[in-house]
Amino acid sequence: RAVIKFNAKLGKSASETFRSMQQVYGSQCLGRIAVFEWHKRFLEGRETLEDDKKSGRQFWFEHPK
Repeated sequence: RAVIKFNAKLGKSASETFRSMQQVYGSQCLGRIAVFEWHKRFLEGRETLEDDKKSGRQFWFEHPK
């Protein structure tokens, strides 16, 4: 996310950001949709890199033994 924020502040497009991230991170790169969504958020003024707090109860699933 820091890389996406950095590129957005440099004026790079989401496409340019995604391509450069793919070159560097390869198969470990964040997905295209996620890169585009985060890029948009940073262009809209978002500063934090963390996920938003979720509302409601936590989901919990326990596997039967």
